[in-house]
Amino acid sequence: MIYKPAEDTELALRAIEALEGDVCVDVGSGSCIIARKLATRCRWTLAIDIEPQACKTCPKEVDVICGSGPTSLRRADVVVSNLPYLPPEEPLDPSIHDLGLTQQVLRWISMYRPRTVVLVFSSLGRATHITEALNAMCTIVRVEKLHLFFESIYAVTAACGQPRR
Repeated sequence: MIYKPAEDTELALRAIEALEGDVCVDVGSGSCIIARKLATRCRWTLAIDIEPQACKTCPKEVDVICGSGPTSLRRADVVVSNLPYLPPEEPLDPSIHDLGLTQQVLRWISMYRPRTVVLVFSSLGRATHITEALNAMCTIVRVEKLHLFFESIYAVTAACGQPRR
């Protein structure tokens, strides 16, 4: 199933409005809306998604890896991920259930330190863990919050490729 754009997608689009880079990556690209926006601001854009149908939604100006997380990458200037946040349950749906993508993304950030990271996540997920991990590795430069009926959605922008202050 392809994740349908919702309020969290709009929050992500606002968070990346001014970002630019040579290599920009959308991890968990779903409908490819975020990658499409990155393609207008970056020299090369890559979308990564585990769902084969999602991989087919990206336009030709976005390269695609149909796989799990950023593990095959070694460098990026900008990494954006609208993280799945529901705990696994049956039937599993990788577009909304976190099947380890959050940990893969955080581990990759720790190893390769992209210049800028934007992570979008819900208070229903591991919000404290994600924020603390980002804060330990990077300098958080902006936090946007959208409160909905039963949850809050966060878009956290962090500078990771620079020395911590």
